[in-house]
Amino acid sequence: PPPRRWAAASAGSLVAAEASGVDVVRAALAEGLEVAELRRRLEEERAEAARAAEEAAEHAAGLSARAAASERANEEAEAALRRSSAAQQDAAESLRRTEADLRRTEAELRRTEAEVQERDASLGAAEATVREAAARASALEGSLEAARRDAAARAAAAQSQVAAA
Repeated sequence: PPPRRWAAASAGSLVAAEASGVDVVRAALAEGLEVAELRRRLEEERAEAARAAEEAAEHAAGLSARAAASERANEEAEAALRRSSAAQQDAAESLRRTEADLRRTEAELRRTEAEVQERDASLGAAEATVREAAARASALEGSLEAARRDAAARAAAAQSQVAAA
């Protein structure tokens, strides 16, 4: 009987141990399924994180490209502004030169007008002198003609007297 009890006890222990082992295996399998599910979820989360990181990198690259384009546009705008400012300064200098040329031309025109007026006055005086000379010449011609007539008359009278004598 003690060996029987021992055998029965051993058999009971063995059955209990097997049942416990089955429970352990079941628990391990369940735990394995949970681990597999956790791994699957982890892989999904990693894939999602990788997609999000890739999208963020693409977005950052887009922002960087836009920032670079904006910087280039700003640089081009600044260069255009500098060119415009230089052209404006050139135009202002050209305007100053043109105004100076215009003032010189106006001064030359005033001098020329004064010279023309002086020449007109001189011409007017010369014309008056010519008219006076012409009037004197005409008067002299008249006097000369009268003197000729008088001389001719005297000569005729003298000839008459000579003929009469």
